[in-house]
Amino acid sequence: MPQGKVKWFSSEKAFGFIEQDDDNDIFVHVTGLADGVTAIDKDMLVEYEVEQGRKGPQAVGVKPVSAAAPAAEVVEEVAVDAEGKVEAEGDVEVEEVAVEAEGDVEVAEVEVDEEAEAD
Repeated sequence: MPQGKVKWFSSEKAFGFIEQDDDNDIFVHVTGLADGVTAIDKDMLVEYEVEQGRKGPQAVGVKPVSAAAPAAEVVEEVAVDAEGKVEAEGDVEVEEVAVEAEGDVEVAEVEVDEEAEAD
């Protein structure tokens, strides 16, 4: 998905432009903003899809890059059984864990069970 920086956007005028990597600006209409996005600010890094509009290419599905990142799940409780198997509370699968000398547990990689999250 392409990314660019908002050159300018006016909610009053209902459109603006995004600076692309190739130095060509792309038009964005207020209807091209992603669901839940009501405005974008100058110099904001955004990602978008490109569609052919009436007067040329235009950005659609525009959203701030930070909003595109999935939310991290916080694992509140991790247990290590006698065999060294790791169990975490919630709908997560723990891939790698380190136990420090003080007994603190550090979870290095966690995979969220997306099916359970959708329920």
